[in-house]
Amino acid sequence: MRVSSVSFANWRNLTSAACELSHGINVLWGMNAQGKSNILEGIYFFARGRSFRGSKEKEFIQFGEEFASVSMSFRKDGYSEDTELSATIQKNGKKVLRRNGAPLSSSSEMMGNFRAVLFAPSNLSLVTGGPLERRTFLDIAISQLSPVYLKYLKRYSVALMERNALLKMAQAGEQIQEESLDVYSSALSDYGSWICSFRNEYVSLLNKSVEKYFSEMTDGREKPEMKYMSHAALGNMPEPLTGEIRRGDPAVLYEKLSSNHDREIAAGSTLWGIHKDDITITFNGHEAKSFASQGQQRSMALSMKLAEADISSRIGGEYPVILLDDVFSELDVSRRKFILNTLGEERQRQIIITSCDPNVVPDGAFGDVNFLHVEAGGIRNGD
Repeated sequence: MRVSSVSFANWRNLTSAACELSHGINVLWGMNAQGKSNILEGIYFFARGRSFRGSKEKEFIQFGEEFASVSMSFRKDGYSEDTELSATIQKNGKKVLRRNGAPLSSSSEMMGNFRAVLFAPSNLSLVTGGPLERRTFLDIAISQLSPVYLKYLKRYSVALMERNALLKMAQAGEQIQEESLDVYSSALSDYGSWICSFRNEYVSLLNKSVEKYFSEMTDGREKPEMKYMSHAALGNMPEPLTGEIRRGDPAVLYEKLSSNHDREIAAGSTLWGIHKDDITITFNGHEAKSFASQGQQRSMALSMKLAEADISSRIGGEYPVILLDDVFSELDVSRRKFILNTLGEERQRQIIITSCDPNVVPDGAFGDVNFLHVEAGGIRNGD
């Protein structure tokens, strides 16, 4: 999979900008605040359906303008023609998404067409941050591979919001029917058992791949281990990514949700469910968050992203586009070389890098490199 071209109108500081991208390595270079990350944001929007910065969509729109738009042409492996995706965000809140000119109903319908893996300095929080960081990582990675997962994730979120609203009403002293809570408990157990099955298998695949990359990066000095922790997890979980697409047993989660109403009313929120899931990360049995050095934590985060790309290729049938947003500025030379050597093993992979330094990838060291200079919201070829 590769991006052929991308164009912007009023997208942050990209008033009117476009560029063509090549196979292999592309370097978007320029000083800070010129628009490099905005370009990656636009590309990644088509993979995730939202900004990787956590921004609201109206923030895409350049000050004083009525809309922001981004269009991208990309080609899947084995295809002879490009697919075009476009998004227009209007000031009034309306969003128009299209694939080859045909309207799409939502961001979830767009997701799965184009796949990308993003490396950013904030990825260190996969190791050092809270459970939400790791759940978000799982949700983004799996949603690009499975529309079934995305469907149940959305349904779970709606049911959770409505159940929490009931619990808050009860906490405030209003009368509610316990049967109403149990209806939502049943829904959360059903949807959660699907989500848990996908996450459990993904973490198992992730663990194997991370161990390989981390060992290569650190000469095998430490052994990392990742385990999936969930209220909905049971033994002998199904494997919906590589095997039969089916859910786990919802009974274990339903039991927790239906027998602890008093505690949940006191808290005013749902205390059990896949929204509490986490991944434990250890090195030689010691918790990475508390005992690992910053170098170990950084190597682990990089290994997780490399593993994400690897799993995306194995499950999705082709390698995703790799986006590296100012990653190399925080890495030593050995880690830079490891990433480029690892990702550059197969020349059909497309890598798009942002950097202040055009020499972050020596020209010729990894084959032909496409250099694009980004300045004041404009893009031009050459170094």
